[in-house]
Amino acid sequence: MPPGLEIRRPFPHIVLDSNFQGLSHMNEEEQQESPSTEAESASAEVVNWEEKAEDYRNDYLRALADTENLRKRHEKQIEDARNYAVDRFARELLPVIDSLELALASPVEGAEGIAQLRQGLENTLTLFAQALGKAGIAPIEVGEGRFDPHLHQAIAMVETEGDANRILAVHQKGYLMHDRLLRPSMVSVSKAPKTAE
Repeated sequence: MPPGLEIRRPFPHIVLDSNFQGLSHMNEEEQQESPSTEAESASAEVVNWEEKAEDYRNDYLRALADTENLRKRHEKQIEDARNYAVDRFARELLPVIDSLELALASPVEGAEGIAQLRQGLENTLTLFAQALGKAGIAPIEVGEGRFDPHLHQAIAMVETEGDANRILAVHQKGYLMHDRLLRPSMVSVSKAPKTAE
């Protein structure tokens, strides 16, 4: 080496041997500490997932119980509707029964008694028709109308002059409940007379 020439180290404050040993020593410590830290963090994650799974299970069981309670409630409502659907209609019929019982309990003597009985029966029939009307049940009005196979049932065909398929007589009233046919009217219907050959 020429005199006066000084070799400088780029990092004079680092001593290679001791620093490398220290670094390697620190790396070993970190390696020893890291498994336990990783185990703790993994354990915390496992505990967290177990809690979540338990929460989901509880939510599922609550939803299942709510659904079962709702199903039972609906079944009870359907059963009540089936058993007590005619409750209001039955209440409307009670005055009719009272009127008939009163008529049967009254003595019938002479023409005046028969007239009173008839008047009582007419009043009872009016009560009964009102009760049916409140339930949406009404008689089919036919008058002198045309035969309608959806509302009428022909039990007799009568040859008459004029248009065919006219209702001539009502033998038994038919009834509708709202728009549904309960019973068709039993009627006699006109038909064209046979032509002489």
